[in-house]
Amino acid sequence: MSNRTWVCLNCRKSYRRSQSVESVACGICHQTCEYVHWKIHIPSPKHEKGWDQFWETYLREKALIADFLRDKSLNSVPLDLLNQHFHRDSQG
Repeated sequence: MSNRTWVCLNCRKSYRRSQSVESVACGICHQTCEYVHWKIHIPSPKHEKGWDQFWETYLREKALIADFLRDKSLNSVPLDLLNQHFHRDSQG
């Protein structure tokens, strides 16, 4: 079984844990870490501008997915980081 990547946005520390783990707390600040899809390249925390831009986009897209799943009136959601679109079948 492969591992998942979890990242603490506060400490900029990443962790690899089993897929069976549902959440990870940072070993430094104890805040909940963010899971990152395996297809996504995370910029180095040393490059602050790229890191900040990545997380702004990632969290925005994560919110878009949640909105799409919750709001049945949304028909399409673009996801630039995964190079995908979520589409809802328009045939009721």
